[in-house]
Amino acid sequence: MIKDGLDLVIFFADVAGSTRLYEQLGDRDAHECIVESLNSISSYVRENEGVVVEIIGDEVMAYFESSLDATNCACDIQQYFSFTPTSKGHKINIRIGFHKGPVELDKGHPYGDTVNVASRVASLAQGGQSITTHDTSKELPTNKQQLCRPFSRVKVKGKSTPLDAVEIVWDLDDATSLFAPIKAPVTLDEFSEIELNFNGRLISVREQNTPFIIGRGDHSNLVVPSETASRSHARIESRYGELVLVDHSTNGTYVITHEGKRAYDGLDMHLHHREWIMVGEGLISLGRPTDEYDPACISFVTKS
Repeated sequence: MIKDGLDLVIFFADVAGSTRLYEQLGDRDAHECIVESLNSISSYVRENEGVVVEIIGDEVMAYFESSLDATNCACDIQQYFSFTPTSKGHKINIRIGFHKGPVELDKGHPYGDTVNVASRVASLAQGGQSITTHDTSKELPTNKQQLCRPFSRVKVKGKSTPLDAVEIVWDLDDATSLFAPIKAPVTLDEFSEIELNFNGRLISVREQNTPFIIGRGDHSNLVVPSETASRSHARIESRYGELVLVDHSTNGTYVITHEGKRAYDGLDMHLHHREWIMVGEGLISLGRPTDEYDPACISFVTKS
């Protein structure tokens, strides 16, 4: 029996984009897809020695006694949904976040700081991503730590310092970015800086003002009024001393770096739900190929 004060892994998994699913499929079909998906998630939780606490809306809350079981469960879920559509043929993406720490129980329901951190970590994930904290990942065996990639620093209400988060990449052959192995967090002074230039407006992006949102929507930190841009098109995140450009748009983000002799010079990339560690200097275009004469293009320069 689980007792108060015991360390548990609190685990959240939800269906990404459920609102859009209802808009596209209608209430009945969308509801059936979500229920089927939540049942599959719950099955994987139990298969990996976890306990389903509750299912609310499009989300499963569960707990595990070990970080390894939670990690195996996350990988199983993402692998399953990556290859398996619902019975009606619809592709579903799952967002997962988890964190280990002491919990208190109210009639078997965990609550407290660990639950809050796990929920905050889960909110960072995009569809198809599993995010946990660096402290949780340190308990994993070496072969599982190799699945971890630095992700972001998480600001949690009630905590004076941010927490370091990592992404669990279940398929290393399909990893969307290349990182060095997990390392200890660097001091604030070591963080690099990106200078953006949009129509003559210079903007400095550092760790202190990330995540930095770029998009068409008024809520974006940099508003780009382009018909090919999504409302929240891409973001720049800080991860262990590096700034990372993350695309989560409909049309993708185009990036080129200027010609030169360095390994990262002369790149020409189309990021679509992918990410890139920002280095060098070049151009960013939202939703269409880069063109230095396009007023919607953003130039960037990396500074250390």
